[in-house]
Amino acid sequence: MYVRSSWRGLAGIGAAVLISLPQQNHPAHNRGEPVPPPSPPPVTADGVSGTASLPPLLAGTFVATVKTWDTSAADTRVRQDEAAGLLQEAGVRWTSSGDCADRRHPYCTSLEAIRYGTLMRTVDLRRDSGCPVTVTGGTEAGHAGGRYSHGNGYKVDLAHNRCLDAYVTRTYRYWRTRGDGVALYRPPAPDPRTGSDAPDDDVWADESTHWDVLYR
Repeated sequence: MYVRSSWRGLAGIGAAVLISLPQQNHPAHNRGEPVPPPSPPPVTADGVSGTASLPPLLAGTFVATVKTWDTSAADTRVRQDEAAGLLQEAGVRWTSSGDCADRRHPYCTSLEAIRYGTLMRTVDLRRDSGCPVTVTGGTEAGHAGGRYSHGNGYKVDLAHNRCLDAYVTRTYRYWRTRGDGVALYRPPAPDPRTGSDAPDDDVWADESTHWDVLYR
């Protein structure tokens, strides 16, 4: 969810405040003398100048952009155009070897019916890592089936790059090697109650051309 301020509304409120403030005459005006410059802000003990607070009417009017999302909507399915727009706004690229987004074709990269949670976890990754993130696989045909699959909107393929590779291997822990020789990574700590891996943990598979990422 992104919350944006309304600059027009803020400007209008600011103008209203300025208009409503009574004009105060400096005593020097009444004597026909030059008006001295305003006093500088007070300096605190640590040498930092104090700053004035917003007038009560303006305080709390401006709301900064909130980098968060509604986790209760994680299983909501998102349309291709909405998903592409959310990724673009967050600075996440998506590419297709076939230059298409039709989920019926394996050479396309489709985001149609992807889970909102999968999409926003990818956006979180871009923000948290500071690395370039490029989606190369989504809900298109051609991937293995199953409950937690690409087709069901739980997985994305993310292109390798030096920054992302370093972030993943530093942030996640090596878990095990898959039957085909691919290294698997999981979140840094196992279930604290049992000492074993939680069944709903994310899984990162270090495949040859991309990270195959499961977000549950």
